[in-house]
Amino acid sequence: MGEAIAMNRRLEGRTAGRNEHARGWMLAAGAALLLGAPGAWATPITIGGAGGPSVVVDPVYFTGYGVFGLTGAGPADFTAGAPTAFLPAANAPGMALTISQSLQLPPWQNPQLPSNSKNPGTNGGVPTSPNEPVPFVADSTWTVRNTSGRALADVLLLFTRTVETTGYPEIDVALDSNLISILEYTSANGTKRKYGAINLGDLEAGESVSVLVRYIVAADLPVINAQCLLPKLGVAGLEGGSYIPEPGTLWLLGAGLVGVGVRKRS
Repeated sequence: MGEAIAMNRRLEGRTAGRNEHARGWMLAAGAALLLGAPGAWATPITIGGAGGPSVVVDPVYFTGYGVFGLTGAGPADFTAGAPTAFLPAANAPGMALTISQSLQLPPWQNPQLPSNSKNPGTNGGVPTSPNEPVPFVADSTWTVRNTSGRALADVLLLFTRTVETTGYPEIDVALDSNLISILEYTSANGTKRKYGAINLGDLEAGESVSVLVRYIVAADLPVINAQCLLPKLGVAGLEGGSYIPEPGTLWLLGAGLVGVGVRKRS
C-alpha cells in the first residue's frame, strides 16, 4: 500500500494499481509493496518534543528490496508455516481484504521540510535528510474491509515487505513495533521470516475495521510535484486456523490487547 505527502500544501494519501516512473508518479496499492534497503533494528527514540508534541517510536526495519521479512523483529506473537493460504489484500478489485488509507496530517516529523510537520523544530528547523536517529514519521489510518463474501475469523493483517519499483530509490523503511505484533512464518524449505502483524479479530462479510499504521523512513523520500512519496508496503491477510498464537500471548488475545492500539469497526 502506498501513500504520498504534499510538502507545501495539504498532504494526502494516494493508492493506485501500479507505481510507474513518470511525471506525476502514481502510488500502487497491492499485495506486494515496496521494500527498503537493509536496516538495523533501532532502539526506541522520542520524536519531537521541542516545539511540538512528542511520541516514542521503536522502529523495526524491513529486510531489504525484494526480500520478505523484518530485521531484528524480536520474539514472535504468532507462528505459521507452509502450506498456508494467505488472503489477498490491497486497494484493488477481487481482494479478500480491501484496504483504503488516510494519512493523519501533518506528519509527526518531516526532516526534509520541518515546517510541514507537527514538530517544526526538528533539526533546528533546518531541512535535512532523514536518518535513523531523526527519521521521517507519519501516521495513517487504514480501513480494512472484508470483501471475501464470507465471514472471516481471527484475521491477521500482515506487512510482508517493501517491493522494489522502477524509479524509487533504495530507502530504509520501518514500522513502529509499539503498534504491531510479529508473526514468524516458516516456508516449505524451512526458511523462517518475521512479518509485522495486526490482529483484526473476526470480520463478518462486508464488515470493516480501522487500524493505525505508523511509517518510519530513514532516508530521503522522493519529491514529485511537491509531494513526498511514501514507500509502498507489501500486505496480505491470514485467517484463523492458518496460524498458531504463541502460548505466551493467549491471554493477550483474550483481553483484546494484541495489535494496534486504535481500532474502530463499521
